[in-house]
Amino acid sequence: MTSLSTPRALDKKRASSASSELRALEEPRGRLRLHVSRPTRETAVVKANGEVDLATAPRLWEMLDQRLHGSGTRLILNLSELEFFGVPGIRVLERAQLLAEDTGTQLFVFPGECRSARRLLDLCDGLRVL
Repeated sequence: MTSLSTPRALDKKRASSASSELRALEEPRGRLRLHVSRPTRETAVVKANGEVDLATAPRLWEMLDQRLHGSGTRLILNLSELEFFGVPGIRVLERAQLLAEDTGTQLFVFPGECRSARRLLDLCDGLRVL
């Protein structure tokens, strides 16, 4: 027995399908979680978990930008718990380094065991890698 769909049922099915596709496009691949701590008054540590890619790099920039304009003379970016660190992340770090120089803040990057971060950071000049 063949089931026939009414035009209204087809429209509803298409709308549902389009909605789920739109949600999939809006959600970034690999979530990025950022946590800030202040071990001393002069030092802020930003710890990143997840992935830094084209979709999540703007969030990392916003966090670093806020910290570099805030109080403190030292900012440490801990990438040790990242699963992936892509080229957009390097662009963020280059911008952050320029801003750090302008604000008189020392910026340090700790890649930990994240191989993609280590590989890309090896190619960069001027970043202080711990």
